[in-house]
This record gives sequence, C-alpha cells and structure tokens, in this order.
Amino acid sequence: MSHPQSLHVASHGKLMISGEYAVLHGARALAVPVRFRQHLYVEPMEGDNIHWESYLPDGSLWMKADYSLDLTRQTAGKRTSDSRLIMQLLSVVRSLQPHLFRRGHFLKTVLEFSPQWGMGTSSSLVANLAKWAQVNPFEILDRSFGGSGYDVAVSTGGRHVLFEIRNGKRMWTFTEWNPAFAGDIFFVHLNRPQSTAKVLKKYKNLRFKQEQIQQISRLTEQMRQAPDASTFSHLISEHEKLLSKILKRPTVKDSLFPGFRGAIKSLGAWGGDMMMAVGDKHTPAYFRDKGYPVIFPFQELIQPVR
Repeated sequence: MSHPQSLHVASHGKLMISGEYAVLHGARALAVPVRFRQHLYVEPMEGDNIHWESYLPDGSLWMKADYSLDLTRQTAGKRTSDSRLIMQLLSVVRSLQPHLFRRGHFLKTVLEFSPQWGMGTSSSLVANLAKWAQVNPFEILDRSFGGSGYDVAVSTGGRHVLFEIRNGKRMWTFTEWNPAFAGDIFFVHLNRPQSTAKVLKKYKNLRFKQEQIQQISRLTEQMRQAPDASTFSHLISEHEKLLSKILKRPTVKDSLFPGFRGAIKSLGAWGGDMMMAVGDKHTPAYFRDKGYPVIFPFQELIQPVR
C-alpha cells in the first residue's frame, strides 16, 4: 500500500547543440531536452537507514547501497565511485532539508536512456532530487558536480533553452529549436563516453578570446534560426573548426569520418558521447556500416517544444 508521503518525479535528459566548453566562459549555448527521462521514486520506510537502488533501461540493477541517516557512512552494498557520489548528493540534500532525513527512505531511480550516451544521467538526477526536496537544483549542483548548469536548466524545465553565464550569473530563456529540415538531422553515439568531471578539470583553464566567445554566441543564434540544412551544415562546420583550433584537437569528422559527405558536429565532450550529423536518408546506413549502431533521427530523440 502506498504511503501518503511516497513520491514519483521524472526529469528529461539533455543534449547541448552549440557552445560546448565556451559556455563556461560566457558564450551563449543552445541546449534541448531528449524524450528519454530519469525517474525517481521515494518511499518512506521503517528503520534508520537510507536504501538506494538504481536501474538501467533494461530493468537490470545498476547500483544498490544503504547509508546511515546522517549520511556519514555507507552501511551496505558494494563501495564504488557511484555509491560515494550518491552519498555526497544525499548529504547535500540533507544539509538543505534536514527534516527529510528524520526517518528512513527507500529511493529508486530508473533510467530510460543508457548512462553511456552522455544525455545527462547526473543532471536529471540533480533535477529529480531537487524536485523531491523542493530546493533550488543549482544549490545541489554547485555543492556536487559543479559546471555551467545548462544541463540542470534543461532537465528541470524540460524545455529548449538558450543559456549563458553573464557576470557570474546563470541566465537562460526558453526557446524553440524545431528546424524545418529536422528529417536530415541524426544523432549518433560514438561509444567513447567521457567523464564530465575529468573533462571540466582538463579544460578549466582553457583560454578564449572575447571575439571567440562572441563568435560562438553568434553561431548559436544562427544555428537556431537556420532556414535550411545547407546553411545549418555550414554553421556547425564553422563551430567545429573554431573549437578545433581552441582545443588543439581535430574535429570528429576529420579524425573518424573524413569520407562522410554531410556535416558533423561533436556534442558535449569532444571525442565521446554523442555527435550530430546532417545528411540524408542514407546517413544511418553509413554510420551503421562504420560500426556505430546507436543512431537516432531528430524526431525520435528531441523532446518537442511544449
């Protein structure tokens, strides 16, 4: 029987379409929610511990752990980086809403997307915990993962956003990215997932010139409003070249798919996670033949504007 304090919340995963790396330095980024979500189920229970379970999309158990009510120790389950991270996140929630931890709880998360896809396992979890605790999700983010917060803005609102950091403050507006040429856009998983924390650390001291920040912000606006696939392809190629120069790394097209006739853009951490390809009806077969079977057409992945 359901307890009156039981709760179910869900938050969308995300993709950053433009502005990766540069968003930390003030550039405007375009980010959108994906259709896939992460669910959080909370059930009060007897006892003086917190029981946590995380499940993958196929229903298999990803992680299980028990923690003391004061979140100072893990009392059961295999000790892993994931279990330590959950304890850290719950500790932050406890510091913000201590009354929630006066009794035991059973918490369960269920993903609709693979954590390998780079679609925001962490940000959708932060959004869900904030919804449960009724706190500002950025307070949880800043005391745990850190980062620009664009992903939490998307996951919390479930809407397309234009996001930037201005004078140290996060600012975003809801927008609409629903290109007329959506049928030509595909998202391909590169199967080389990147650690967000490690990437942030590696590129934390990256130097951007002010004109580069302005250029990326301008490209973001132009990409959002591009009238056709040809214009959009040109813009994402320009974005890739600029980031390639700043990061001193080859573009994903040059390094992996030089023979692809369309345009390709990295999404998120360069060299891993997802990429976006602009092509035609033969594009999925091209990438499958290259050994990349996880391919999403735009309409099947991007959450429609509400």
